[in-house]
Amino acid sequence: MRSVLSVTAIGLPGLALLLLYGQTGAAPDERAGMAARAEGVVIARCGSCHSTDLITQQRLNRSQWQGTVGKMVQWGAELSEEEAVLLVEFLATRFHQTAPASVTLNEIGAAEPLQAEPLVIQERPSGISQEGAGVFANNCQGCHGSGARGGFGPKLAGNPILNSERFWQTLLYGRGGMPAWEHTLSRQEIANILAWLKTL
Repeated sequence: MRSVLSVTAIGLPGLALLLLYGQTGAAPDERAGMAARAEGVVIARCGSCHSTDLITQQRLNRSQWQGTVGKMVQWGAELSEEEAVLLVEFLATRFHQTAPASVTLNEIGAAEPLQAEPLVIQERPSGISQEGAGVFANNCQGCHGSGARGGFGPKLAGNPILNSERFWQTLLYGRGGMPAWEHTLSRQEIANILAWLKTL
């Protein structure tokens, strides 16, 4: 009965992917390609909110990884059904309970793009960190917590997204549970927030 429920939950696309990933007879380059794809999911979907170290330092069984991925989806992680299944399989295979501490993301350079290149934000002024603290407190603290240490929204202090184009993309146009601020905050105010966050 549990197997039937699991198949129903992941759907036919996910089942096909699950079977392919788990086939011992799958071609090595096919399995390597799926691993690279999975690492791309970790970087693009998970790394946009928190450090990938938070993921790779864990050693969980398959059920626990399923629960973790499901929780992230509920919290707004933008994962397709196929990506979610691939992610669980990858994490359960590489970061299981008996995996050595040396196991980490090994194929970041080979990870294929998950989507088209984002739009380049043309107007990007230099930020003034002293002014960013106030803008953050008035607009962002309610979700991201005092000192950007996290709350309903992810922790931003020390988050790798601060050095990524995705920071501007997410703040301007929204993503998951994050609303768009394009018409609320000026580019200068966003730059000020970013400059302040980088001081934390």
